[in-house]
Amino acid sequence: MATSEYTLLIVESSVIAQIIQELSPQSVYVVATEGYCWKPRYDAEKNQLNAIADPTKASIRKEIKQQAEWANTVIVATDSDPSGDFIAWSVDRFLSSKRVKRGRLQSLSKSGIISMLGELTEIESEHLETRLKNRFLIKNEWFRQTKWPDMQLSGLIAAFGRPRTYQHFIGENHQIFKSSEPLQCASDELIQVNLNPKGTLFAQILPLSTYDLIPLIVNDGLALNYNDAQLLLQQLFECTLPNTRISLISYPRTDARGFYTDTWDVMQTQYLKTGFNERLKPRFLRDIANPDTPHESVHPIDLTIKPESIKGEFSTQMGKLYELIYNHTLKSISIPEPLQFTFSNALLPDLFFYQTQNTDLNRNSFSLRPCITIDEIGMEMNKLGVLKPSGFGKRLDEWVDRRWIQIDSGVVKPGKTILEQIQKGSILEKILTELNEKADFNSLHPETIKTILSSD
Repeated sequence: MATSEYTLLIVESSVIAQIIQELSPQSVYVVATEGYCWKPRYDAEKNQLNAIADPTKASIRKEIKQQAEWANTVIVATDSDPSGDFIAWSVDRFLSSKRVKRGRLQSLSKSGIISMLGELTEIESEHLETRLKNRFLIKNEWFRQTKWPDMQLSGLIAAFGRPRTYQHFIGENHQIFKSSEPLQCASDELIQVNLNPKGTLFAQILPLSTYDLIPLIVNDGLALNYNDAQLLLQQLFECTLPNTRISLISYPRTDARGFYTDTWDVMQTQYLKTGFNERLKPRFLRDIANPDTPHESVHPIDLTIKPESIKGEFSTQMGKLYELIYNHTLKSISIPEPLQFTFSNALLPDLFFYQTQNTDLNRNSFSLRPCITIDEIGMEMNKLGVLKPSGFGKRLDEWVDRRWIQIDSGVVKPGKTILEQIQKGSILEKILTELNEKADFNSLHPETIKTILSSD
């Protein structure tokens, strides 16, 4: 689009709105909804979704209406989760005389904003409304039925109770090992591994998703709990360098473990400028995110901005978080280094095992049991449609408080409530998967959901 046209850009956060306004062309005016300007009200009997005006947000709605009358283009740049979709749908409905468009904000930088302004999509209001109603309908019908437990609890039961492959294993002294490929085995199976003779083996380090980052933040002592870790990550996203107003990291709420092709090209240029000795991954080893994925992995916007160069600009906590993301990103885009120690099992000749953290090796053999890590729980709950990256930290703390799960040394274990219903895991996985697949397509009927929920 031509940035000389007067454009109204609507975002959710007032902090982000202020940053974007300073970085945008003069023809762009930014307004923040500050959450819901309209609250969702779903009528299950009539399968109707309405947007009810929040009386405390009347001045924001008035400003949106006035600015929209003058604007050539109206853009909503909210998250692609249900709450962001509802805000976009509400604005489109409120400004019925305008053709509202959707923008995808990747970074709080001038280049990121210009890129967003040039890559707009039409809001398909009917399709958006159908998807939203489907989600409300599923939750409503799930709440009404008495056969299955709470939806999030059901997701956890499915994660622990179904037959599965494992890629993480725990040793006698709480060391975490990872296998080179997923392994189908029983949850209580014991795997004996022995130190490999000398050989050159590598481990592929993947870019960071929100599910990876939040436990890393807590493990590094940068936050006391998982909700605080997510809030800290959001704060770093909202930070910009004082002089240039350039943001430090990309969008922090994502389930992706890969970068867009264009991002790889940009990082390659930045990587060469930094003068790093390591070699960049060749193209066949690169983790490429689907271009239709709303947000790619979390990474520094500019690799030439090294952690040491921003010391004194932000709090120590923020600086350490940026350093964590920066260093991991470098490892994820560089050719992997050879593993110092690897282990194998005689009955599994195609696999090798290695410690996920470098620790002193004081023995040549270990007895390993399969385990589920924090990031894996997040990914599985997201896949089942039960959890989005934006709520991961808060939900983790809630699940621990309710004693649905226990977290020990990065490993998630089922609590008593889950263990009592563990045999339902496979059927709950089937039900949640089927509902999640249907939610994003054609309109759902209550009887369809009731039929799925009645499965045995």
